[in-house]
Amino acid sequence: MFIPFITFFALYTLLKVNVVLEYPWITRKVVTIIHTEIDENSALVFSIIISIWNYLIIRRYENAMGSYSFLQVKESTKWIKGLVFTFIVFNVLWLLTVILFFIRPDISGHFPYYPYWILYIIFYFTFLYHGNKHIHKINEEQSLENQQVQNAIEKFRIAGLHQIFAEEELKYIYQNPTEVTGILSYFATSLFDKNNMDDVLWDICENCIGQLQLEDCVIYYINANQMLIQKAAFGNKNDGERKILSPIQIPIGKGIVGNVALTGKYECINDVSKDGRYIMDDQTRRSELAVPIYLNQKIFGVLDSEHSQKDFFKEKDIQLFQLIAKLLEKKLTQLNTKNTSHITNDNVYFKELTFLMKEAKIYRDSNLSLERISKKLNISSNYLSQLVNKLSGGNFSDYVNSFRIEDAKHKLKDPKFTQYTIISIGLESGFNSKSTFYTAFKKHTGVSPKQYRQTP
Repeated sequence: MFIPFITFFALYTLLKVNVVLEYPWITRKVVTIIHTEIDENSALVFSIIISIWNYLIIRRYENAMGSYSFLQVKESTKWIKGLVFTFIVFNVLWLLTVILFFIRPDISGHFPYYPYWILYIIFYFTFLYHGNKHIHKINEEQSLENQQVQNAIEKFRIAGLHQIFAEEELKYIYQNPTEVTGILSYFATSLFDKNNMDDVLWDICENCIGQLQLEDCVIYYINANQMLIQKAAFGNKNDGERKILSPIQIPIGKGIVGNVALTGKYECINDVSKDGRYIMDDQTRRSELAVPIYLNQKIFGVLDSEHSQKDFFKEKDIQLFQLIAKLLEKKLTQLNTKNTSHITNDNVYFKELTFLMKEAKIYRDSNLSLERISKKLNISSNYLSQLVNKLSGGNFSDYVNSFRIEDAKHKLKDPKFTQYTIISIGLESGFNSKSTFYTAFKKHTGVSPKQYRQTP
């Protein structure tokens, strides 16, 4: 696109220097020919090429929009095609004027071109205005659509947490939905497949630091001797193999952690250097938050976190730690009573997944994976896999492909998509290759896409 402009800039610079030096390189006659014939006609050729090029780009764009109906695509490109056709009309008029100069030697000068130059200036500003207006409209529509999807996701997540928390505890979640629901949803589902206390405690610690960006997290457990022992940790206390480095024991009632275990009330210390109860563990830090963990209405242990920054822990951290402690209580109660969580047809996470498939149509992403969806839902991938297997009756790949097949079946029968090839429909539906599409389609329908399309 820049080559003509760079070329003409270099050419006119050369011509100007040549004229100033009184035509040492290029004769006056050649300069006159360049000014009267070559520059204008080449500009016209360039303009015609650009108009055709733009039209071909629009056509390529229309052919690539297989996820929409043909009428929708035509409607969305009508405004820009109108501008391009106007551009082509201007070029044709310009070409006719040039031809007129060759036919009528008595007509000369720049006057016939002035109307075209004015029209071109108006055209470019109109193009800029409508282009920016269109882009702004599309961005607003996408933003609104994304917000609606996000709001729906938040409602599903809060509905899922209703099964765990009491109404009083849910008030905080309602007040801070975007900050809390994703974290708690992940915690709740990551605990789903844990079948012993150690796994549960280590999972909470590791995910506290992973999701909350904390420096340190330790869970203390009250043993038979009424001592608080460190059962799980994240940070310097974890050697990387789920083992506590230099574990310490704290008597109930001693230190900040021991006092929480004694009273059953949380402690949030903004500056531990001013609290004589502080017990240094692996290193001295500035602030500490300790929350009690209950089991069967008795103190089971303490969830404790320290930070090198003074005044680090805020009210939202206290509330969140209390909710995490509640999750721990629920899971430990299940383990104690030999109960396990059952996946039922009204599972809110599966409803959320179905919503994303049907409404957001995330299956059209050919790179969609179990891990990517679990991150989007803020649940563990293992839980998502079990969810899909139990409620869909098939594995994750079959579940996603079922939506892709339905999408492809609709397009194969829709008259608006008769101009699309079978493979293009498969790719637009989310498949990443022809072979994958044909194999999955025949597995789900018993016939090939071609046979399905030809069947009345």
